[in-house]
Amino acid sequence: MAWRSSGTNNTEMVDKLKRFGVITSEHVEEAFRRVDRKFFVPAGNETLAHSDQPLKEGNVHISAPHIYGSAIEALDLVPNSCTSFLNIGSGTGYVSAIVADILGPNSLNYGVELHDDVIGHCKASLAKWRGASVNENGNISTINFMDDDTPDVHIIKGNGLNILKSEGESVVGYDRIYIGAAVDSAELTNITKLLSPGGILVGPGKFIQNTFIRNSECICA
Repeated sequence: MAWRSSGTNNTEMVDKLKRFGVITSEHVEEAFRRVDRKFFVPAGNETLAHSDQPLKEGNVHISAPHIYGSAIEALDLVPNSCTSFLNIGSGTGYVSAIVADILGPNSLNYGVELHDDVIGHCKASLAKWRGASVNENGNISTINFMDDDTPDVHIIKGNGLNILKSEGESVVGYDRIYIGAAVDSAELTNITKLLSPGGILVGPGKFIQNTFIRNSECICA
């Protein structure tokens, strides 16, 4: 039923995601309504913005809405919290925007993306969604939103599989991690080491998203 969640506009798309049980939480539903997918789709695909299908143009790719709906629900986000979030393979910025909207101004929001053209698309999309300025510092682009309710989104150019546990926010770990890029089992194991105790990671499975939870003693699937 998830693939039936297409609409002629964002409202219809979210209505169907809710009707078919993809989205079940009120705060997730509200965030999907506030973050219109039309701002994030690859150029030339605007007429398909609310179709429940993946869209790709060159390196710019956005997954089907039902994939993101399931992933955001699985992240078990706490609205208006001090949660730290890492988006590996952050792509268009659609997931980062939805998470930012839910977590609020006291959260930390990081994305890692390998391709320059995708980063450019992401920055432009975030600015179209909610007015923002962009500050550049080396390989880090910080999107500063004009309102006080949305946290900065930091997009780092690099390979998300090479993040060092010994540097930056990784030292204390991230409370929530989403993997939008393809990874193998060994790489997935290494990424789980970036989680804080009790953190949640949502990553790619063979057919659906898998959730991994790490507590202070073990990692369990």
